[in-house]
Amino acid sequence: MSEESTLSKYPASVVKVIDDYTVVINRGSEDGVSKGDQFLVYYVDQEELIDPETGESLGNLEVVRGTGSVTHVQRKMATIKSNRSVSRGRVIRRTSNPGIGGLLVSFAAERETIEEPEREALAFEDVQVKDRVKPV
Repeated sequence: MSEESTLSKYPASVVKVIDDYTVVINRGSEDGVSKGDQFLVYYVDQEELIDPETGESLGNLEVVRGTGSVTHVQRKMATIKSNRSVSRGRVIRRTSNPGIGGLLVSFAAERETIEEPEREALAFEDVQVKDRVKPV
């Protein structure tokens, strides 16, 4: 999809919140959306921000609800699932191998096991119907 045609089709809107992790948007294959595409979900704060130095309007702040990947595409809509996740840290276990006769010796080999944590999915932050969506 060309950049010009992308700009004319976005922002899109959230049309349904399936659950905290999944939303449906009003753009689909007709608009060039493909499975795996990445999107930013946000809302526009109503307060217009003014530059305190120049007095110039800076516009309205886009408040991010999260990011997601397209998991299903239809002609006029697409399903987006949150792709943010957090890792809770990894566990490192160290154990010593016993020496001869079951006695520990100072040069006994140490074995280290590293357990990588599962990544925990993060939900969209209070996503609402009519929130905005744009490609990232």
